Amino acid sequence: MMPLLFVLVGFEVGVTFFGALIPQVQQQFRVSTGTVALALSAYHAIRLVINVPAGRLIARSPLTRMLAVGGATMAVGAALVGLAPHFWVVLLGRVIMGTGSAVFFITTQFWISKIATPSDKAQLFSYNQIATLTGSALGPAIGGAVAGWLSWRHSLILSVLAGVSGVILGSRLDDPTARPGNAAGQASPPAPGTLRLAAVLGAGMFTMALLFHYGGIVSTLIPLLAARELHLGPGAIGGILMLGTVWRFGAALAGGRLAVWAGTRRVVLANLIILSVTAWSFLLVNTPLDLLIVVSLISCTHVGGSLVVALVTDLVPEAHWGTALGLNRTMADIGAMTAPLLAGFVLDRSGFGIAFGAMSIIMLAITAVAAVLTAREPTHATTR
Repeated sequence: MMPLLFVLVGFEVGVTFFGALIPQVQQQFRVSTGTVALALSAYHAIRLVINVPAGRLIARSPLTRMLAVGGATMAVGAALVGLAPHFWVVLLGRVIMGTGSAVFFITTQFWISKIATPSDKAQLFSYNQIATLTGSALGPAIGGAVAGWLSWRHSLILSVLAGVSGVILGSRLDDPTARPGNAAGQASPPAPGTLRLAAVLGAGMFTMALLFHYGGIVSTLIPLLAARELHLGPGAIGGILMLGTVWRFGAALAGGRLAVWAGTRRVVLANLIILSVTAWSFLLVNTPLDLLIVVSLISCTHVGGSLVVALVTDLVPEAHWGTALGLNRTMADIGAMTAPLLAGFVLDRSGFGIAFGAMSIIMLAITAVAAVLTAREPTHATTR
C-alpha cells in the first residue's frame, strides 16, 4: 500500500503543476489566452471519453500491467509537451497525459478496493486522499520553481519521472487480483451480481458535487474574491489556498475514521450538505483574516472524493467495479470542467453574492438527487 501511495503523490505532482506554466507556454508559442487554455481543458476532455473504457479494461487485466501502461502513457505525453516545437504538439501531449492519468488513477482505486476489507476500506481511501492532497499541494509549487529556475520545458521532467515511477512500480508489486498459479496474472472473475445503474450514478453525483465545489468555489470564486474585493496578490492567495489544503489532510484522516463508525454514505452526504450551506459564509468576508477563517473552517469539513470511491465499491458488485469507477471519474471530470465556467459566467453578470448562492443551490440539488439514488441498502456490502 505504501509504495502505491508514494507513487500516487508523484503522479499528482506531475499532473497538477501545468497551470503554473500557462503564462510561459503562452509567451513561448504566442497564442491567445483562449487557445492556451485548451492545453488545460484537453487533459480533462480526453478523460471524459477514456474513463469508462479504461475502467472496463482495468477490470479485465492484471493491475500491475495497467499501472505500467498508465505510467508509460503519462511519460510519453509529458515528453511530447516538453519537446513540443509547435503548440498543437503541446495539445497532443496533454491528451496523452490525460489518457495515462485516467488509466493510472482508476487502477490505484481498483487496487485499494481489492486489498481493502469492509472494516478498513474507508480508512485506506482516506490515505489515498492524503496522497492526492500532498501531490496537489506540492505540484504547482515545485513546477513553478523549476520553471522559474530553468524553463517551463524542464518542469515536464517531473511528469516524465512520475510516469516512469508508475512503470517501475507495476513491475515490482504483487498483483492483488492475480490467480494463484496463473502465469498470465489475469484477474479472477467474481460473480457478476446486478449492476444498479442508479446507485452508480448517485455515487458519481456525490463526486461531481465535491469537484463542483472545489472547481467553482475553491479554485475560481475564492481567488477572484480575494483579488477583486480584498486586493490580495497571488502570493497571499496561494498561501491561503495552501493552508486550506493542509486542513484537508486532517479532514481526510478524520473522515476515514468517522466513516468506519457512522457509514461512508452518511459521512459523504453530511459533508456535502455542510459544504453547500457554508458557501454562503463567504458573503460575510470583509478582511483577509475573515477569508482565512472561512477557508480554514470549510477545508476542515472537506473529507474529499476518495470516500466516494469507497462508497462506489460498496454499492456495486465487484464484477462491475471497472465500469463504476470509470463512471465515477467521468462525473468528477464533468464537475471539475463545468463549475469554473458556470461560476465565472454568474459572477460576471450578477456579482459575488449571487455567484456563491447559485453554486450553493446547485450543489444542494446535486446532493439531494445523489442521496435519493443511493438510498437503497446494498445486499453485498456494509454501507450506511
